[in-house]
Amino acid sequence: MKNILNLMAIALMIVVSSCDTEYLDPNSTLEPDVVNNVDNLVKLINGIQQRWSTDRAGIIYNYTHISGLNTDELRLLNPGNLGENEILLGSDDVNGGNEVLINMWTNAMLTRKEATTVIDAADDVSESASASGSLKAYGLFYRAMAHGTLIQFFESIPLEVIENAPFKDRATVLQSAIADLNEAKGYIDAGLDATVTSDVFSSVDLENSVNAMLARFNLMAGNYDAAITAANAVDLSVKSTWVYDASIPNPLAFWFGSQNVTQAKDLTFGLPSELLPDENDARIPFYITAEDLEAETPNYQVVGFWSDNLDEIPVYLPGEILLIKAEAYARNNELANAVTELNAVLTKTETTDIYGLGANLPAYTGPVAQDDILDEIYKNRRVELYLTGLSLEDNRRFQRPGPADANAERNRNYYPYPNAERDNNTNTPANPAL
Repeated sequence: MKNILNLMAIALMIVVSSCDTEYLDPNSTLEPDVVNNVDNLVKLINGIQQRWSTDRAGIIYNYTHISGLNTDELRLLNPGNLGENEILLGSDDVNGGNEVLINMWTNAMLTRKEATTVIDAADDVSESASASGSLKAYGLFYRAMAHGTLIQFFESIPLEVIENAPFKDRATVLQSAIADLNEAKGYIDAGLDATVTSDVFSSVDLENSVNAMLARFNLMAGNYDAAITAANAVDLSVKSTWVYDASIPNPLAFWFGSQNVTQAKDLTFGLPSELLPDENDARIPFYITAEDLEAETPNYQVVGFWSDNLDEIPVYLPGEILLIKAEAYARNNELANAVTELNAVLTKTETTDIYGLGANLPAYTGPVAQDDILDEIYKNRRVELYLTGLSLEDNRRFQRPGPADANAERNRNYYPYPNAERDNNTNTPANPAL
C-alpha cells in the first residue's frame, strides 16, 4: 500500500462501527472532487481497491462474515459483537439497522459510485485514448464487483447513481455486471496503458480477474456456456490478490487474531453429515487448525489466507474456476466433462496449485448421474472456497434446505435492506420475510 493519505483524500472513505454509526447516502449526486487526469483517477481507483479490501467496515470482512455466519462456516466468540450476533441468529433477528449489512451495502454502493466517476471522467482525460480505455476497464471491473456481490445477499438493488434510484431484480443486475465486465474486457484486449497500470496497485491482475468474474456471474445467471468460455480464459498460473502491509493489515487475519469476534466453527465447512469432506482432504488443515479435539469444545482456528496480518487474500481461486466449469458442464448434462473438471480439483496438490491449496484426493468414483455429480461439486465448493463469501449464494443455487425447511443449512435466504438505503431512497422495497 502506498500514498495512503492521498488515496483517502481522493476516495470518499466511510467509517461505520458499533460505537459511531454514520448513515451516508451512497446514491447522492455529489461527486468526488477529482480533476480529470490520469494521476487523480488512478488514485481514486486505488482508493476503491482499499475500500473493498481493507478494514472491518470494508466489503471483504462483511461479506465473508455474513455468508460465513449464515451457513455455519464461522462461530461467534463474543455475542457482544451485536451485528455479527444478529447475522448468526438469522431469521427475524436481522433488521435494517444491522451494522454488518449497513457496512457492506454502503461501501459497495460507494465503490459503485466511485467506479462510475472513473468511467465517466475517463472520457475527458487529456493524456491518450488508451489511458482513457484503461481507466474505464478498472472502473467497470469494480462496478461489476459491487453489483455482483450485493445481489448475492439482497433480492434486488439499485443500479443507477441517482436519488431515489429504482431497484432492479437479480437477473437485471447480473446482466448489468456481465455487460460491464465484457466492456472492460474489450478495453483490456485493446491493450492497457502503462501510464495507468504503472501506478495502480498491481496485485490485482485485471485481465484474469475480469475473466474470473465473468465466469462467476455467468454461472450465477445460468449462462453456462458463457461461464465455461470465460473460465477457460483464466490463466490459473497467475495470482490475483488483495495485498496488505503493517499499516493496513489483512482485515480477516486481524480480527481472527483478536480472538474476540469469530473463528472457524468446526471441520465440517458447514456441510451436512451426508456431504462431509474426506478426512484425508488436505484442504482441511490448509484452512483450519484443530486443537484439544478430546475437549468438550475443541478449539478450531482459521489459518489459510488469514493467519497473518500480511497474508494476501486471493481475488478468486484457481479451484473456483475449475469448479465453475464442472458445475456448468453438469447443469448442461455434459457429465463426462463435468467429472473431468471435478477431478482436476480433487487430485490437485499443494505443488500444482499456485496458492498451495490441494485436496490430494483420488478421482471421483461416484455415480455418473447429474444429481450425484452436482452434490460432489457443491461439497467441493464449500471446502475449496471456504470463507470466500460465496457459501450463501452456493447454498441457495444448489437448493439446499432453507430457513423454512427441516434441517436448514442457512438461516436466511436474503437480507433486509439497510437503513442507510431506506432512509435515503423512497423506492426501497419491502424487506423479504426470510
